Amino acid sequence: MSEAYERWNVIYVWSLVLTSLVLWLGRALWELSRLKLGTVFEDILFTVVDILLCTVLNGLSWYCVVKRLGFCGRAGYLVWALIYVFLSIGRLQTITWSQWFLFYILMLIPAGYMILALIQLYRSSRPGLLT
Repeated sequence: MSEAYERWNVIYVWSLVLTSLVLWLGRALWELSRLKLGTVFEDILFTVVDILLCTVLNGLSWYCVVKRLGFCGRAGYLVWALIYVFLSIGRLQTITWSQWFLFYILMLIPAGYMILALIQLYRSSRPGLLT
């Protein structure tokens, strides 16, 4: 089951990068047409920071789940599942800010499958807090 999590984690990172770049490109073209150069640079900074933070977080989750078997054992799988639930809720909240953020709906597909894989890993692991 950790192989499924690994695959969806990679898909999640690539969909994050692709979605963020498409979103940035659309907003940049829109802002350039309105001659709002300051917001273009803000968007570049936001996009770069978003991609870096999420890539580091996904790398950390991969290490904890795959290499360290949940990091804190069985409970670690649930902790990471909750982290991805909250990340998904945060992405959905951005939709209320602007229609440009509708692209983030695509992120729910790999996030949902990662959450399901983490729940399956939790259910299939032996009971006990630490392994």
